[in-house]
Amino acid sequence: MESFLRRLAILEYLRQAKEHVSTDQIVSFLTNEGYLDEQAKARTRYRSVQRDLNFLLGREEDGEPDNNFGLDEVQGDGRSRLWRVDPYNGLSYDFEKMPQNMAIAFAMTQKHLSDLLPRNTHQELQRLFLAAEHKLAHSTKVLTSKNYGRLKDAIEFYQRGQTLKAADYELDHLDTIYRAIAQQKQVSFEYRDKLYRVHPLGVAILLPKLYLVGMKAGEVTSVDETRNFLIHKIKTIWIENRTAEVPDGFELKRYLEQGNMDVFIESRDKQTYRLKLQIKQGQFRLIEDLTESPVSEDQMVIEQANGTYLLEASVRRTVQLRSWLVSMGQACQVIAPEVIREDVISHMTLALNLYTKS
Repeated sequence: MESFLRRLAILEYLRQAKEHVSTDQIVSFLTNEGYLDEQAKARTRYRSVQRDLNFLLGREEDGEPDNNFGLDEVQGDGRSRLWRVDPYNGLSYDFEKMPQNMAIAFAMTQKHLSDLLPRNTHQELQRLFLAAEHKLAHSTKVLTSKNYGRLKDAIEFYQRGQTLKAADYELDHLDTIYRAIAQQKQVSFEYRDKLYRVHPLGVAILLPKLYLVGMKAGEVTSVDETRNFLIHKIKTIWIENRTAEVPDGFELKRYLEQGNMDVFIESRDKQTYRLKLQIKQGQFRLIEDLTESPVSEDQMVIEQANGTYLLEASVRRTVQLRSWLVSMGQACQVIAPEVIREDVISHMTLALNLYTKS
């Protein structure tokens, strides 16, 4: 009973805390409130609290912590640990009143985004996912269970071109990154046998890979100093008790749209070129596709007198652009600039030489 009451007191103390608190602060609180014997040795009281915290975290000797109480654990200075209870843990919902369109939305979220959600968020939503399944499976007025099953199977995310299997990554690592971003804290991790401390800026999902976008701690805090880390190559990761700095006006979407995660043919050449692409006669579907999905915002497609089309668009010299131009085959030809023409010619020449040697 004594341990039970002490653990309840720890949870209540952490729920009321506005910031993470240290194990020493918890020991001090419990001692002042009479839950620990102040006559006992400091080390004995500390070990009792450590056992309590491990119990509340659900940490067993084997397996991952259950963390049913929403306990948040981060690394402090040195070997110290800091604690807090997730304020959103334990929210309740009226499942019976869930609208049908919301049930469908939760079902789609479960199917397509479960591997990308923060762990605590997924645990909390699990009840909603189950409620959505129940709601739709027993619906007879709007959507039968058979039609519902058809709807779920009829919506898929897919990678165009040669599909590549996504590399396995640790969900706990992704969850740690999410928590660090939410708390605006720095993260440290082991990556390609090196140790990094980073200001996390966001997670970029470039199928089939996931990246942590961040800036190395100690570097100038500007977008020019960003680094991209493959999440599946992170071995270990933890949150630092240091505030993360985000450049003024930084937006991950704009960062991606500006081509910052593109692979450049020459790393020093990141300037913008005016691409001129002559599209041959009869390529009406290609013209339609490019009109609906332009190469750039300033793209222009001009019909010429001989029945061909001239496409102009602002582009950068990237591997992605070169691969796309090569994939066009005989349907079009790069007219300008010369440097992009040479990128395509040299790439195709090397490939031809490789296949004609044997």
